[in-house]
Amino acid sequence: MEDWRRDIGKSLGTYLEGKLAMGEEMAAHTSYRIGGSADVFVEMESVEDLQNVARFLAEHPKVPWQILGGGTNVLYPEHYRGVVIHPGKGLSKIKKKEDRVIAGAGAELLEVIKQAAEWSLGGMDFLAGIPGSVGGALKGNAGAFGRWISECVELVRGFDLAERVERELKNQEIEWSYRKTNLRAALFIYEIVLKLEPRPIMECMHEISRVLSERMAKNPSEPSAGCVFVNPEPPDVTAGRLIDELGFKGRRIGDAMCSPQHANFIVNVGKATQADVLTLITEIKKAVKERFGYDLVEEIKIIRETMEEHNG
Repeated sequence: MEDWRRDIGKSLGTYLEGKLAMGEEMAAHTSYRIGGSADVFVEMESVEDLQNVARFLAEHPKVPWQILGGGTNVLYPEHYRGVVIHPGKGLSKIKKKEDRVIAGAGAELLEVIKQAAEWSLGGMDFLAGIPGSVGGALKGNAGAFGRWISECVELVRGFDLAERVERELKNQEIEWSYRKTNLRAALFIYEIVLKLEPRPIMECMHEISRVLSERMAKNPSEPSAGCVFVNPEPPDVTAGRLIDELGFKGRRIGDAMCSPQHANFIVNVGKATQADVLTLITEIKKAVKERFGYDLVEEIKIIRETMEEHNG
């Protein structure tokens, strides 16, 4: 591989509106607070930025790259030898048009819900307290209490970094399922149109507060990436219940610990590393398979050092 790191500043630096950084610490960009440096970290402020990055990637097809949203369901290694592409403030704005909210993909999900409430628009309140960006929530079809963000989405705008084309997808053109969609891994979502319900502002605020209180009571406060495993047969068989029955709560590898509060959370109680978390994941999966026969699947995204897959 050519030493693309020497040339990327010259190739992109003068064209990008957003930030370009070498050796950015990924722990600062994730809820897990785990992860060492990435070779290159770029923040996208516009569609033009996406076009320029896509051009660079086409000219350097062997360079690993991946899209990072809000960083709330991802586990980074000690060193990522590639390009991390992240939405900046220019792609995090929130606007209103009639009963629709138009959100930049980088906007925090809770900020979108609160802003909609101030405009007397509700219907997304059940998602309050799920950490991360609205773009990440959409790509993973985030849900709670038996409902899903797909119920609120009208339109998705994105830029395919592999094919170098803009995409505009209506709700019915997307396949939505439990914790996932069929959106291409290379699709950088930059804007989402949400169709919400006119409601009194106080009603919206009350519901947001109620959902936040309920979520805070259930979930650990330590740094984590949320639920580690997908539930094998929701709602009857949950990963948390299986892990709890095996006595893993409080089990610790290095500074990674199976939460005593919620067994499907592995929390970072200090300076946990990716290796700590992966060792604990392996132990849990082996034990669940032996006792219950289920093959647990990770809900969090595990980034490898030279990952070629674009798993945004």
